[in-house]
Amino acid sequence: MTCFCRVGDATLTAVLPLELDLILLGYSNGYIRQASCSSLASRCQKPVSESPPSSAFPATSHQDEKPLFTASSKYSIAASIRSLHFIRSDRTGDAFIVCGSDDGGVAIWSLRDLKLLMRFVHFVEPLSHVTRIQPQHEDAKPFGGYVLCFSSDGTIAVITLDEFQFLCLIPGSASPLTHVYYAGGADHEQIMTIYGDGSARLWDLKAREFRRAMDREKAKESLAKSSWHEFILNNQTSQLSLSLSTSANESGGPVCITSLALQQFVIFTATDTTAFDCVPSYVPKRSLRASSLPQLRALLSLLLTPTLSPEIDEICAGKLGVLTSCGNLDHSCSRLTAACCRSDSTNAWSVSGDASALRAAAIIAALRALSLHEALHDDCETVITFYAASLPTVVGRRYIPPDLLWSARKWFETINDVRQATKVLVDAGVARLSGEESVGLVKAWERHLPSTEGSVGDSKASSLAVFLCGYVSVEKHVFLSNDTLTNISKSVASYLHEEDSTRRLLAVELCSRGFHVWQRHVDAMAILRALFTLAVNSRKDNISVQNVGQQARQAILQIASTNTPLFMTTLTLDILSPKSLEYRKIVMQLVALLTRKKPLLLYSNLPRLMEAVVKSLDPNSTSSRDAVHDTATEIIGYVVKTFPTVDFHMATQRLAVGTCEGAFIMYDLKTATQLYILEGHKKQPTACSFSPDGRRLVTVSLEEGTVLVWKVGSSFTSFFHPGAPPRQGSAGSQPYKTLGFNVGEEANMSIADTLEWVKFEWPSERSVRLHIRESTLTFST
Repeated sequence: MTCFCRVGDATLTAVLPLELDLILLGYSNGYIRQASCSSLASRCQKPVSESPPSSAFPATSHQDEKPLFTASSKYSIAASIRSLHFIRSDRTGDAFIVCGSDDGGVAIWSLRDLKLLMRFVHFVEPLSHVTRIQPQHEDAKPFGGYVLCFSSDGTIAVITLDEFQFLCLIPGSASPLTHVYYAGGADHEQIMTIYGDGSARLWDLKAREFRRAMDREKAKESLAKSSWHEFILNNQTSQLSLSLSTSANESGGPVCITSLALQQFVIFTATDTTAFDCVPSYVPKRSLRASSLPQLRALLSLLLTPTLSPEIDEICAGKLGVLTSCGNLDHSCSRLTAACCRSDSTNAWSVSGDASALRAAAIIAALRALSLHEALHDDCETVITFYAASLPTVVGRRYIPPDLLWSARKWFETINDVRQATKVLVDAGVARLSGEESVGLVKAWERHLPSTEGSVGDSKASSLAVFLCGYVSVEKHVFLSNDTLTNISKSVASYLHEEDSTRRLLAVELCSRGFHVWQRHVDAMAILRALFTLAVNSRKDNISVQNVGQQARQAILQIASTNTPLFMTTLTLDILSPKSLEYRKIVMQLVALLTRKKPLLLYSNLPRLMEAVVKSLDPNSTSSRDAVHDTATEIIGYVVKTFPTVDFHMATQRLAVGTCEGAFIMYDLKTATQLYILEGHKKQPTACSFSPDGRRLVTVSLEEGTVLVWKVGSSFTSFFHPGAPPRQGSAGSQPYKTLGFNVGEEANMSIADTLEWVKFEWPSERSVRLHIRESTLTFST
């Protein structure tokens, strides 16, 4: 059986995943080949135990094997390939692969058919990365842009994008290249290179010549005079290439290289291109969630580290259908890892904090995508928990945990499942910190907090500080001083008002998780009000990757569950005394949300809440009533539909609201006033209902086993005793009728069950049916 690691005498030396079904492989004999993740995984699998494979996932016979490679280059470049990079022409849409070889050569192939288009050797050191320049003027038609090929010693080769003509060579310097800028216009095409010793050089691409040298200050002046675009060097986020080169040692490990390339690929698929000007949006990327089940299984087979736990191996193979790779996981892994693993899977977690974080984030993200298949969800969660929390135990003292700073940075740089994976890693990492370690970490970053006096004005450092200090404070606040917690709380609260959506999202998540901490050090109501505004005003953000509005609504539901008294006080105060009419509408929309999502939270607070809603309809304030009328009507509709202790009669505009003490409050929505209180039940009521003509109100208490009938229509005595309930016949203020019943154990029905199973039905104006689960009782009113 052919193995992708070695083809004849040639070994795999570079990997570039563009899609899970489009992986480019470079070999030591100068050929490149194309394969899919599934075909690669199928050639490096073996059972993880001696038990026979599950019948649900039978081994593929040799006769049924599909070809390993879907395409191969016809010609070799006669040198070992060290790196592979992707570029695309915006004008033609054609895609190309740029290759760097160990002899300093550069070659370009067409991605469509792997046809070799050009080859040159101008570098002393191998190609390190590639970027593209797209001229911003119409006169660039002959070339349609440039490709910049960077050697590891700072030399730059400039190639025309469409014709692939070698244009010029910008030599390196004794000092390392640190910055590269491009400025283009109808009359000029310039590149400025800046080096570590402060020197700078200006190059004219149109004339293909060196213009002048200058120092750092002169360079700054030139950069300030016109619009320059900077290319970020040595930043994995900014690279078109996801390729990873092995060392020249033939014992290097192709399986490890492939795994590491795929780890980077997973992270790159979730890179938020809106967060970085330097991330090219034309690189082919597709969310892991769009991948098929076989693709995800193949990906995981190359990412997981088997033999650490027989139970987890069994779940992966027998339940998830992931047959893990048996290749050497520990071969030379590129400069990113700067170390060699060994054949033991434990060594994959003993390289560095960044390497552990990269692998764990990729594994968790892939498992989260796989868990979308409902039948696999629980098993995926089990494996996620293992890789997030159990590795210190199974790997032992050599285990190097995922670096918290790496995870924090990736949280800001990525979206979707990778962002969620970094949160899992941060949670596990913070939980492992001792009190002393927690204090040390917070102390190191506190000076960057935006609320700290004299804080350094670096926005990225500030964001990382809020992230790290915030998450540590949520779990380890008992170890931190009040002054420190106050600084962190103020920073979190300030981020709720940031223009940057990612920072707002961070603040929302920290409020959801740590409101119990922040409320002791800042104005808790101010935090809630900021969340209220974000929850409603950010609905238009739902189409964005940040989705701040949805996260704010989830945070509100969480806070409402854990701090109901403060939440309800803020809610009712803001309905009665809002800072603006628009804000009142915002708060009332949240009441509708809570009614739909968390009805039990509102149950005991319904009287206060409905009083506030009724008062918002005060006819003496026409503009206020008109502004909130539709929202208030929507809320009343939701409440009546959800809670059997509240009912509304349309024709008379009367609203009846039950209280936990047994009374029912009657409101007139025409005047937005309370009419009277009906006091008859001694225990908590269960439901109420108006008769069709609005002249009767029936109320029931399962706990008492009684139905009360009340006259509620307008009467002659109402004119002489405003605010008093209508006379109930000879009983005076007592219920017009008291009707007993016995439903046995149903009398102990929970509040949640009463919302679903107790309701009144009126077959006629003076006859009512009470439905209690499967039982039906009929009463005359």
